[in-house]
Amino acid sequence: MPHKVEPSPSGRASCRGCKKAIEKGGLRFAQEVPNPFSDDGGPAYRYWHLACAATRLANELAPVLAAYEGDVPDREAIESLLKEHVKPPMPFAERAPNGRAPCRACDEGIPKGELRVAFERTFDGPMGPQKGAAYAHVRCLRRYLERETELGREAPAAPELLETLEAHGPVAAEDLAQLRESLAL
Repeated sequence: MPHKVEPSPSGRASCRGCKKAIEKGGLRFAQEVPNPFSDDGGPAYRYWHLACAATRLANELAPVLAAYEGDVPDREAIESLLKEHVKPPMPFAERAPNGRAPCRACDEGIPKGELRVAFERTFDGPMGPQKGAAYAHVRCLRRYLERETELGREAPAAPELLETLEAHGPVAAEDLAQLRESLAL
């Protein structure tokens, strides 16, 4: 979807992240989403302060900001936030930053600091279909992949998954060994 960075034409829009008004003339990130109220499925926009989008929508904002040719106040600070929050393409392996996400295979929480794998999922939200992450414990990877296949969703085979996880981000040697063991490779 063609997201954009643009100056706010009025001060009426509020940021989806912090809920504060986006001042007139201030730069904002316009996230294009399907319009659930449109008969023809036309687009709608969700507006964000650049700093708020950099922390919550880093992957979406980064290419749009890079292509924006106008002056961006505090560009260095925004780009620093982007570097901190950008995620590799899914699927990827990471240590859980908090203990809030449940495993989609066993429905147990994934404790902070534990190795997990993030998969892309699409779900129906209040504004129509949305994309997000589904997480799985490393010990539950086989069960997660089998469940996805049973539900008719595309799931990678174990060798391809391991190869993809290695390509999508730096995976520590001990984490790679844990992934290999879990996938029985």
